[in-house]
Amino acid sequence: MIKLNKLAILCKEIALQRGKITSNSSPRATLYHISAEWRELLNATKFKSEHLPEWSEQEEEAADIIITTLTYLESIRCKNIENLIRAKIEFNSKRND
Repeated sequence: MIKLNKLAILCKEIALQRGKITSNSSPRATLYHISAEWRELLNATKFKSEHLPEWSEQEEEAADIIITTLTYLESIRCKNIENLIRAKIEFNSKRND
């Protein structure tokens, strides 16, 4: 399994190749892409994805949010995405709100 930190590097490289961001883009540009992906998820259905027929539109769009978020975390130079997520899950497990 690929570690999230390595996957984030790949996600950012692909975003650069596709022109979604440039080497001069600020992390804020990626935040706008996350917002756009959320809107696409809101409109997605449970029907098969046109691009990935083995998955639903909802699954594909949710994956796009994860991919864009990994790109954002790489852009802000998050040192250890896996540990960040583990820490946040642990924190959330103890919350009462």
